[in-house]
Amino acid sequence: MDIRKIQIMAKKKIQLGQLLLRGFHWMDDGLQRGLQSKGWPEITHAQSMLIIAVGEGINRPSDIAKYLGVSRQAVHQSLNEIVKMGILEMLPDPTDGRAKVVSVSEDAQPMVMDARKVNSNLEKSLAKQLGVDRVKMLREILEEDWGRVD
Repeated sequence: MDIRKIQIMAKKKIQLGQLLLRGFHWMDDGLQRGLQSKGWPEITHAQSMLIIAVGEGINRPSDIAKYLGVSRQAVHQSLNEIVKMGILEMLPDPTDGRAKVVSVSEDAQPMVMDARKVNSNLEKSLAKQLGVDRVKMLREILEEDWGRVD
């Protein structure tokens, strides 16, 4: 690629969604490396997103699929893989005997604690790189209720 094409590409404004996804990947890659350094198994970004959904209290596979914007089949495939790894478990839904709910397994509770520590360290690292005030502002913006998409 010649220098003019690179300069033109550099001048294009990157879309916000791409920037948010870039930020997610930065955090998720850091989390993955941090957890692997503590002996936890490697998981995919898709599996990580599923675990995040469960961490937010979304525990029915159909609701997870809606939340992530993927098919129920994709969620079930990732769930089956994560359940085999011993990270999540499927339990009978106490309100609907035909359904299942997803939760973090007892064996994975130490992983959750390690993930919290790693995420805290990643946020501190980001504050060192970007500045404490900017990371605080980013957090405040991301915590806002953005309303419905029109």
